[in-house]
Amino acid sequence: MVKKSIYIGVALLLNVTASKQAMANGYEFLHQSAEGLATASATNGTAGNDISTLYSNPASIARFDGTRISSSLVLDFPRSTMEQASATGPYSNGTVTVSGFPTKPTQFIDTAFGGGAYFTHQLKSDLVFGVAINAPFAYTSDYGETAVTRYTATKTSLQATNLSPSFAYQLNEQWAIGGSINFQYYQATLGTMVATSVANPQVSTDVKSNIEGADLGYGYSIGFEYQPTPQTRFGASYRSAIKHHFDGTIKITGSAANLASLSAVAPTLTSYNGSTKFDINTPFLLQLGLLHQLDDKVEIYANAKLTGWHVFEDTHITYSNGLPETVVDNGWNNSWFAALGMGYTYSDTIKLRMGAAYDWSPTPADTVSPRAPNNDRMYIGTGFSYQYNKHIKLDFGYEYIKFKEVTIALAGGNNVPRGTLDGKVNLYANVFMGQINYQF
Repeated sequence: MVKKSIYIGVALLLNVTASKQAMANGYEFLHQSAEGLATASATNGTAGNDISTLYSNPASIARFDGTRISSSLVLDFPRSTMEQASATGPYSNGTVTVSGFPTKPTQFIDTAFGGGAYFTHQLKSDLVFGVAINAPFAYTSDYGETAVTRYTATKTSLQATNLSPSFAYQLNEQWAIGGSINFQYYQATLGTMVATSVANPQVSTDVKSNIEGADLGYGYSIGFEYQPTPQTRFGASYRSAIKHHFDGTIKITGSAANLASLSAVAPTLTSYNGSTKFDINTPFLLQLGLLHQLDDKVEIYANAKLTGWHVFEDTHITYSNGLPETVVDNGWNNSWFAALGMGYTYSDTIKLRMGAAYDWSPTPADTVSPRAPNNDRMYIGTGFSYQYNKHIKLDFGYEYIKFKEVTIALAGGNNVPRGTLDGKVNLYANVFMGQINYQF
């Protein structure tokens, strides 16, 4: 039975590696648990009632006996529009206006799906082993190759997939500790259009630049849970930052005539293809969680998280084909997330949940880009759990995410080679998640 359960668990883990996700926090993807989604992540840190709590605190799996698997599916339906979009041409010092279509880009963050999977096995009465695979950082956007945004960004895809073997140890009735090693495979795609004329940049004369890279990095997570009374539990965890050093490629494509004209704006170019080097770091996460049972029916959850976005520094991209270094201004700040939620036991088989959260943007106003149009946002979630039988628990969650209007105002400095860009971005999303939890 144990061998069979391990095989099923591994199969579920491998099944989610091809997931595509979007509508991230910064570009952190919060939707790792249906209980968490239903409470706007208020259960993260210590209040999760299934093994997906491993993502937010590795110590939490010490509470789960036997052998268990959990798998989830997320459907993300974002809505995005850019209004008042305007731009000027590369190297024109703001003097050459760029035209593009559509004049009002929409749905540049498209419908997406994602998932995660978890497996735990109790090795001893006080020792539990677990494995998780998910995408804690993911973001995809595509503004198209004809919009006025094209010299700053066309397609952006950032996805960091994590494999996390973990152990948790129950020290005594009150304390549990845990830790994980995080193997993180990061794939990045950065697309832009390149004008072949400074005086008269046109869609018809542009060429396409596409940068791709991948890297495997390593980090760790540690955490503890403390239960001073049967009604109250505290949790804290830390997920380390991970540095990624990309050895990637650049490909420049277009018509023969347009490629021949490129030498006027890029006289040092020696080849249309080449290698690239750049760094992107994923941030640390410091998380605090609280669970308190008011009575037999009602419990409350609270979560606070500090994300160490200061490691997301300016991105310097160097090329082997003679192109000058590209510098993307980031310089993000550390940011806080706070959530409060409630659970209500409706019956022996059904528990209802709800929650709300607020998330502060890490992005300085002068570096907000169409690649990651960040601003403060709020979350409202609701959902329920259904205990189908002693082996199976089903969870369902819904979350509404609303951003404050995002202002893009890129000008000067490292933007000169790309030109200026201004616009107002409106974003919101409806997110649905289902999860199945099985205990052997």
